[in-house]
Amino acid sequence: MSRPHADRAGFSMIEMILVVVLVSIMTSIIAPMWRVSPARRVENMAHLMATQLELARNEALSERHVIRVDFDVAGNSYVAYADHDGDDTIGGVADEVAAFPAFGTRTLDRTVIFGRGAASAIPGDGGPGAVTLAGNQLLISDQGVPEPWGTMGTIYLTHQDDNTAVAAISVASSGSFKAWKWDEGASTWR
Repeated sequence: MSRPHADRAGFSMIEMILVVVLVSIMTSIIAPMWRVSPARRVENMAHLMATQLELARNEALSERHVIRVDFDVAGNSYVAYADHDGDDTIGGVADEVAAFPAFGTRTLDRTVIFGRGAASAIPGDGGPGAVTLAGNQLLISDQGVPEPWGTMGTIYLTHQDDNTAVAAISVASSGSFKAWKWDEGASTWR
């Protein structure tokens, strides 16, 4: 004898199709929220770089040695060197990178590059290029301020596919760092 239809375990084909359709619709609605916009990628990279530069400044102050950060615009990377032998000079050698292992060599996000994109210079920065620091270098004294005294500059970042997505990190002569975001709609920095 066969069992009645109500005693069967499992799902009908219609129920399975309905679940698959509902999951597909929900995924298509939610998935775009997970994507990070080009502007957000650039802004996040600028905040990360500002934090890392602050780390370099803190290292110079706490360890009482000179730190130099070199920006490789073509290679989309930057590296920090610490005065490992106490002579207040940086030669750009591997021992100096090893002397500051918390920083080392950093690479920009895969879609973020050094550059100004469609943005104008931030207020107070008249220098040309993606990095307006002399020689694309930031030298931080053991007092935590850029050298030579009075050094100021900016590091500009943009998205490789969207030149309106721009951010910048300004370096003040006091040794502070500020991340800026370009507002394309208002044509201003925030």
